[in-house]
Amino acid sequence: MLTFALGYVSAIIFPWIGIYISDRVPALHGTPMAVGFASIAGITLFSGLWPGIVASLANAVVFNYFAMPPNRGWAYGSYDILHTAIIFLIGLLVISFCQRQRSIEERLRMTLASLQALTDSLIEAQQGSNSATWTYNVATHCTDWTEGGAEIFGRPFSGIPSFEATVQAIAEEDRARFTQAAERALRTGETFRVEFRVPWPNGEIHWLESRGKPSPADPQIWRGVTIDITDRKNTQDALVRSEKLAAIGRLSATIAHEINNPLEAVTNLLYLASSDATLDSGTKGYLRDADRELARLANIVRRTLTFVRPKSPTGPADLCDVAESVVAMFMPRCISRNAQIRFIKTHDFQVAVPSDDLWQILTNLISNACDALIGSGGLIEICARQENGAAAIYVRDNGAGITAEDIDHIFDPFFTTKEDVGTGIGLWVTRDLVEKSGGRITVRSGNLPSGFQTMFRIEFPLVSPGAPTPRQQSPAVYNQSR
Repeated sequence: MLTFALGYVSAIIFPWIGIYISDRVPALHGTPMAVGFASIAGITLFSGLWPGIVASLANAVVFNYFAMPPNRGWAYGSYDILHTAIIFLIGLLVISFCQRQRSIEERLRMTLASLQALTDSLIEAQQGSNSATWTYNVATHCTDWTEGGAEIFGRPFSGIPSFEATVQAIAEEDRARFTQAAERALRTGETFRVEFRVPWPNGEIHWLESRGKPSPADPQIWRGVTIDITDRKNTQDALVRSEKLAAIGRLSATIAHEINNPLEAVTNLLYLASSDATLDSGTKGYLRDADRELARLANIVRRTLTFVRPKSPTGPADLCDVAESVVAMFMPRCISRNAQIRFIKTHDFQVAVPSDDLWQILTNLISNACDALIGSGGLIEICARQENGAAAIYVRDNGAGITAEDIDHIFDPFFTTKEDVGTGIGLWVTRDLVEKSGGRITVRSGNLPSGFQTMFRIEFPLVSPGAPTPRQQSPAVYNQSR
């Protein structure tokens, strides 16, 4: 309301002031109308249509009073009234131009405001969907990323301004597939769509999906969007793993049920064979060992059949005794491969884990270590010691090692690098057994001390966290080679 009031007051006063100034300033004597029309234009632009009309009428009246020669006062003749009307009409013409400019500016402001709102909505959509939109120029190979896109590459978009820079940001094993998809889309004009991995500077691996198509107005310009689909990929992988686990659970129960009867028969046959008085002591020892291992196998079958672990997984188990039995079992296998296996022990350890589970954990790790040995001169070392009130077991080998791409997946079910003999569940079961007993397992691979390439560390709680009991003998080393 105040703005309109000031506009009307200005419309009445400014023409008088303009004519008065032009009359008093010699340099402006020849341009009294220009000053008046300038005031009309200014009032129309800043105050609107009706203040401008009032300013035009006031300008015509003032001009009649001050500028009409020779009387320099009010003139009422037909000639004077005609001149006044013409000045008023010219003022209306100025008003129409100014009002049109004002309307154009208003529409421009509304358009800019709408564009800003759309830009803000696009930014929010990109951030909410963890995506980024882009424009690619085929002629210049430049990629323009829309403002506000999520940093799906883990770095600012200023660092990937071109197709080549985008390819370099992709995981090396996916670059060929990305390039081939882009070339095929450019050649055929079909929709561009490809999934690929991107290593972030912090070491994370993210899955991205790019989609795009040429602009209808200019085929040299492609527009599209790149979306982070890491969560979707993880969900799909988890679903696949769950389906596989469910399938292997049903299969395991079936197999366990079917082999239970033959196991009982073999157990009875071993009992009958061990009762033969004609057997020497060595053969009876072998039969006792076979019976013990058969009992262990029967226990595994029973647990698989019921699909539960023992109700009291607290042990205890004598770590060194179990480790020695596992080393003795793998010794012939290492000898056949011109390799060495040794167990370094300094103290007795009672760990809170069932003996069968500990035996299976060490068996899985040492079996994998044997498979990783290359040629002669292989070495597998098991070391047990107390660290920070817990029992720490180290299983190390100087074999082929684990690649950086595989080390994050070795505990995943059904992941294996041994396509011919591996099932991909050994390390998954191992980690499950360790964690069910309150332990923790970690792995390192690379150029480790003493020439080792891979090291698994398992930590179990001690049954008695106090000082361990030293063995009677000095630290022992079991070392066998051909």
